[in-house]
Amino acid sequence: MRQKIDCFLTCEDTNVINDEINKLRNSRTIQNIYLLMAGDNINNDNDEAPEGCTIVEVDRPTSSATIKKIAVLATAKYSLILTKATKLNIGPSALERMLRVASDANAAMVYSDHYSLEGKELKQHPAIDYQKGSVRDDFDFGSLILVDNDLLHEYARLHEDCDMKYAGLYDLRLFLSRSGEIFHLNEYLYTEEEKDLRNSGAKQFDYVNPANRDVQIEMEQTVTRHLDDIGALIDTSDYKTPDFNEQDFDVEATVVIPVKNREKTIRDAVESALSQKTDFKYNVIVVDNHSNDNTGIILEQIVEKMNGQGRNDALIRIVPQRNDLGIGGCWNMAINDSRCGRFAVQLDSDDLYSGNDTLQRIVDAFKKEKAAMIIGSYRMCDFELNTLPPGLIDHHEWTEHNGPNNALRINGLGAPRAFFTPLLRQIQFPNTSYGEDYALGLIFSRRYRIGRIYEELYLCRRWGGNSDAALSIEKINANNLYKDRLRTLEISARQQMLKGKEDIMDDSTLLRFFNRQIETWDEARNRYKDLQKVVTKELQYEEHTLTLQFNPARITSTGAKIDRQSLKERACFLCEANRPKEQFKKFFDNRFELLVNPFPILPTHFTIPSKHHEPQRIMGNFDEMMAVLTEYPDLMVFYNGPKCGASAPDHAHFQAGTTGMLPLQQSWQRLSRNLTPLLTDDDGEGIWQVSDYLCFAILLRSKDSKKMEKFFEKTYNVLPKHEGDSEPMMNVIAWKKDDDFIAVVIPREKHRPDCYYAMGEKQCLVSPGALDMAGLIITPREEDYNKLSAEQAVEILREVAMNKTEADNVRKRLTCQSLSTTKHKTYEKEPEVSVGILSAQEISFMLNAPYTAKGESIVGQQAVKFSEGGILWRDNLYRELTFVPQEEEASFSLDNVTIGVDFHWQRQQTQTFNGTLRLVVEADKITAINQLPVEQYLASVISSEMKSTSAAHAVISRSWLLAQIEKRHNLKDGQNNFFSFVKKDDEIIRWYDREDHTIFDVCADDHCQRYQGITEEGRRDVINAIRATRGQVLVYGDDICDARFSKCCGGATEEFQYCWENMPKPYLLAIRDGHGTLPDLRSETAATEWIKSSPDSFCNTTDRQILAQVLNDYDQETPDFYRWKVEYTQEELRNIINEKTKDNFGDIIDLVPVERGKSGRICRLKIVGTEKTLIIGKELEIRRTLSKTHLYSSAFVVEQSDLDANGIPQHFTIFGAGWGHGVGLCQIGAAMMSENGYDYDSILLHYYRGANIKRLYD
Repeated sequence: MRQKIDCFLTCEDTNVINDEINKLRNSRTIQNIYLLMAGDNINNDNDEAPEGCTIVEVDRPTSSATIKKIAVLATAKYSLILTKATKLNIGPSALERMLRVASDANAAMVYSDHYSLEGKELKQHPAIDYQKGSVRDDFDFGSLILVDNDLLHEYARLHEDCDMKYAGLYDLRLFLSRSGEIFHLNEYLYTEEEKDLRNSGAKQFDYVNPANRDVQIEMEQTVTRHLDDIGALIDTSDYKTPDFNEQDFDVEATVVIPVKNREKTIRDAVESALSQKTDFKYNVIVVDNHSNDNTGIILEQIVEKMNGQGRNDALIRIVPQRNDLGIGGCWNMAINDSRCGRFAVQLDSDDLYSGNDTLQRIVDAFKKEKAAMIIGSYRMCDFELNTLPPGLIDHHEWTEHNGPNNALRINGLGAPRAFFTPLLRQIQFPNTSYGEDYALGLIFSRRYRIGRIYEELYLCRRWGGNSDAALSIEKINANNLYKDRLRTLEISARQQMLKGKEDIMDDSTLLRFFNRQIETWDEARNRYKDLQKVVTKELQYEEHTLTLQFNPARITSTGAKIDRQSLKERACFLCEANRPKEQFKKFFDNRFELLVNPFPILPTHFTIPSKHHEPQRIMGNFDEMMAVLTEYPDLMVFYNGPKCGASAPDHAHFQAGTTGMLPLQQSWQRLSRNLTPLLTDDDGEGIWQVSDYLCFAILLRSKDSKKMEKFFEKTYNVLPKHEGDSEPMMNVIAWKKDDDFIAVVIPREKHRPDCYYAMGEKQCLVSPGALDMAGLIITPREEDYNKLSAEQAVEILREVAMNKTEADNVRKRLTCQSLSTTKHKTYEKEPEVSVGILSAQEISFMLNAPYTAKGESIVGQQAVKFSEGGILWRDNLYRELTFVPQEEEASFSLDNVTIGVDFHWQRQQTQTFNGTLRLVVEADKITAINQLPVEQYLASVISSEMKSTSAAHAVISRSWLLAQIEKRHNLKDGQNNFFSFVKKDDEIIRWYDREDHTIFDVCADDHCQRYQGITEEGRRDVINAIRATRGQVLVYGDDICDARFSKCCGGATEEFQYCWENMPKPYLLAIRDGHGTLPDLRSETAATEWIKSSPDSFCNTTDRQILAQVLNDYDQETPDFYRWKVEYTQEELRNIINEKTKDNFGDIIDLVPVERGKSGRICRLKIVGTEKTLIIGKELEIRRTLSKTHLYSSAFVVEQSDLDANGIPQHFTIFGAGWGHGVGLCQIGAAMMSENGYDYDSILLHYYRGANIKRLYD
């Protein structure tokens, strides 16, 4: 039986297609003819429906309503749909041919090539083949398609509730592609009239015209459903975050301009790039692809001009050696060049950046959005920069949650495009001159966020010389076919990715770093190649299998001299200044960085040195090993102690490499079956002895890296330390197995075995480090490799390992320990702090954004007043008011906030704060309290208190704050330690602390920590320091350290008990702030000599640049602080003392130190007057009593002069040292230590002796 076709013809005027209707009516293939007409067209058509035709009223041919009407009317096997109103001429037997092909191919839909009547000219209009990636909504099928009616009916049934105005036909087509084949018949079967005669350059931007926005939204929703149905939908909430510090770059950004024969435009483009204003270094790389016009000459002229301005490396011109590169190939040359920056930013040789801030905005967007690619917006313009339709192209169809899916529907992503260079180097551009950037955008969007800038950044200049100004249909088809092919590849890749298959984008940042280093460092590359040829053999000793490796390159490490004199004579090869220029560094955190080891033992081998030169040590750095495993769980990390295999014992470092290769790891299943518990908890985590290992070894195991640090600390504290050594001898090997952290500590007895020092044939150059102790024994000499037996190898390891007697002692000490919980509070999340800002009878403040109070939304200027024991606000009385921000970034401003209360820099400011504002009645005043997260509070404190050593200051400020919060919360109800004192008839000893605060945790002034809200918040270095140390505090044993600090210790820090209550804190000791021994400054003779001299100390500096980094502007009003002098007349001193004590001392005869602390600070001072004698203390009380504000410190000596006839001095000179109480960290000393290369944990442990750094919350 002959199959039939129902015809559905979109029509505006029946007269236009009458001839075609007559042909169809006479065709034996046609069953029914329906004319799809809008209501207006029906009303305007005076003729009735042509004979044999039925008019069907529709809204538009592309709507889902139209598709469903067609489905209801279609009763034949196939439906022929004319998708647009056009004059049509179907060729002879064309319908029969389409019907036959549809049947033979069992196609869901058939379309063909056609002729296009453009004016009076008839042109061929071929189509391209449909493929999986042909999902763009503007795919050119021509105007005639033949659809299988069974599938059409199925579509209508499944989409009964669907209501789309514009995307119905598109949705049907995607459904058909999922249900069967969309078949392209490469034959010219009909002619249609083409009314849009614009050239290709004008048409190509129709899809981003803002006037079509409603259409775009429907199209996006449709393609999203399709991608979900075929298993290719990207979940943007699961994106990776790029590590912008994974590699080191000389410049932050590079503008890349591929060019060929653009003498008219290249100068404008390059100068546009070179005129960028940034806060980072950048350059411009132009890849001149064999221009044979004046392009090269123009570029050389610009290079010469830049050199004349001192910008020698600003413009780099590269001419490829190859002649077969497209634009993509030119891009690859630029990004693979060692001079390319961290971010590679596109600029076409025809175009311009809109302003000189384009590059800055792009780089800022990378960091703000944590994106791997950034795409901006561009304006179409002519050569005179006049705007051309459609004007600004911002690609708003790209949304945060669905951009990478919608990108498959459209043919472009926007400009300018910028890429994170390490990822770009990994993927590489396809070597084409069309679609190369689109290909990269699709690949990037598979796993990484693409950030958008919707404001104009770029001018796309259209002129006759543009390569895409007027393309032939053949070129358009070739371009579209290629982009469809890219989409096909991308859809397939996404489908496989979502099924769990790894792809090239799965390469880790670490592997990219490693590969890049090997590619660019010939010496290292050759050694890694040689490592593949290294000879190994297995040695069997009982049940133990050891691996012997003959590795001549390791003679450098094995033969290294590490005595003090040898280390002094050689430059440290781990210090950055002494490394080979080819060696890259990868930033790991603010303490350590990562290098490729150029003398490898393992297939991937890294060294992880501290950023600053400091001795090799494990205590305080074990957490770094855990951090490495957390970040890179596929690595194994190991530590060689200063005398346990470290060839650089003068520079702290770890090593890491390929996991699973060590015999210790390979035998772990067997070894872990026989573990002797030493100290374990109820979770099956803790410390064991690895009983079956060939030497004494201790296992630490937990799923929690913080518990691992605790287990290690317990282990470290029971290991013996040899005289003269800085730490117990040990090696540590750590790795991850599933969710478990595993660390094996191998205590050591000796550095090297006796055979290492033997002479002649008895010598065996084996210097065991962690890998040797783990069973991978390195022999740099061939004779040792050949002669070493399994028994000898085991004997060497046991000789240098801990002996049995010491091992028994360690076991006993460990089993006597406890894993009880810590004394301090545990935090599941970041805590909040309440800060007292201001107390007054009237307070005015501005709510800069909406806040909620008493159930209302409040914004703008507000005022409260103390009245009748309450808070008068808006004519109502309240006991307490709380203003809660409705948005995270909301702020309020308080007027007349006093800073530096009772200090010489006291002043008032209007200050702005984030967080909650509480107003509470206390006594006869209103107190304003700011409640906010701890980390946000610290950002202001550190910005207010210091301008350098931010990481160290973040840790101590956080430690002090949490200690004070816990102290306040632990106070008994009703207890109020406003101040503590000892009072006798002849003595008043008073000390002030933060316990005077009962309704908030801390105050905002210097008596606690200087806090000024967002008035002093937001510097990038401070924010980075707080993020890097988030949750970290100083602990001593199980207690959070009360981490005090002051401006300048004067060369010696003080102990806690001399300034506050008589409870010494073991970590707050008196130390010499520098090199040398601290004299006993409790002696008057020693104190006088110390204070009146200027001993060399970290804080003894007049370097204004350093001081400007440490001190705020008003702090810098203090010109002298390391050593200072104050002079008083008798009258001045008498009046000050009488006023401050509210007493009458008469004339002052003497000021006598009764007791000094270990820094020379006076903690008890006798004031001798003609009317009264009194001993006062402690240091703050003394400073307050002897000054209208405060003396800088109580470390002073007094000289008298001008005695009157009664022997009463008329003049006093006070010589002093330091600024502040001097307890704990010295801020200026810490700044100088940082300047001299000390890292933040070294600085902290210098001032807080015996303390450790611990993270309390994430």
